Amino acid sequence: MRTRIHLPILMLFLIMTLYCYSGGKTINEDSNSIDLVIKLEDISIGGTLLIPTNLSTKSLVIMSSGSGPQDRDETLEGFKIFKVIAEHLASKGIASFRYDDRGVGTSTGDFVNSTIEDHAKDLEGIIEYFKSSKTHHFKSVILFGHSQGGILAGRVAVENKSVKKVVLMASPSVPLVEVVTYQIRQEYNGLEISKSLIEADVAAHNKLMRAIEDDENIDQAYHLFRRTTESILYKMSLERVEDSLKIRQKATDKANEFKIIYGLPSLTSFLYYDPSKDLEQLDIPVLSLFGGLDFQVPIHQNKDRMENALLKSESNYEFKTFNHANHFFQKAITGQREEYANLDKAFVEGFLEMISDWILS
Repeated sequence: MRTRIHLPILMLFLIMTLYCYSGGKTINEDSNSIDLVIKLEDISIGGTLLIPTNLSTKSLVIMSSGSGPQDRDETLEGFKIFKVIAEHLASKGIASFRYDDRGVGTSTGDFVNSTIEDHAKDLEGIIEYFKSSKTHHFKSVILFGHSQGGILAGRVAVENKSVKKVVLMASPSVPLVEVVTYQIRQEYNGLEISKSLIEADVAAHNKLMRAIEDDENIDQAYHLFRRTTESILYKMSLERVEDSLKIRQKATDKANEFKIIYGLPSLTSFLYYDPSKDLEQLDIPVLSLFGGLDFQVPIHQNKDRMENALLKSESNYEFKTFNHANHFFQKAITGQREEYANLDKAFVEGFLEMISDWILS
């Protein structure tokens, strides 16, 4: 596991410079949307501050998105997840800030080669900006994290005393490597592949990830991955024996692809990081939201681990499960990724109200 790096608050304050104001616009008569670019030490973070005319709380909600380079609205399959949440919060008198990941929109930097330490530094810098800003001053914040963004929220909340509450939306509480291996097994559902072969594939993924993490025996793990993949493709294929060259090429291509993926800093820095260790140290209220049909961050893998961690911390926490919700908290039929694009771009009933009511409680 990598050493955790925390920039002292004083250093963060010193590296902050003036933000660029891109103008404000009124979303409705009760709120104002302001585009900002916050300059940190070596990058700029662009985002949208949405402020209601009449505030119901003095805390600012800061939203961190899930895995992959996301825009400030966390637009996934055409669904602007964070924008919808922000506009609902504004209607309840709650201010929010949502931001583009590094290298997306008006944010600079390199997302692919950024690590959990980089993302934590960005979030710390955003918090410090709003604490020190004369124009848009917020002394306290509420961190809102979706999926992998929840890992970030928990990490930063542990040592930043400005954070008063945390909202976790489909957030993992196990190391990402366990989420990855779970999803690998899920891919074989409904296929006539033996358990022994499935577990051999899971082991091949595990060994390749660990070899790359430790920078040892990578070639050995790569060749095992390729051979295992080739065995599975033979089992699944209806092709004739003389097409074996084609199968071997597919196995090589997949092995090459995953060797690259498992070597990306934006993934590897999260793989063996245990979010439950941060949750064990929290001393602030936590709201955690689960989707009953979430197959990316499933309840059975994450809820118990999270609850045990929060029980250990003695934090005041509340869990809410939405039975028919997928990973985006849309009303789903199966919860599988294939149906995301065909679902209504709206949250399940009661989801938004649950968040705003808890924040104001």
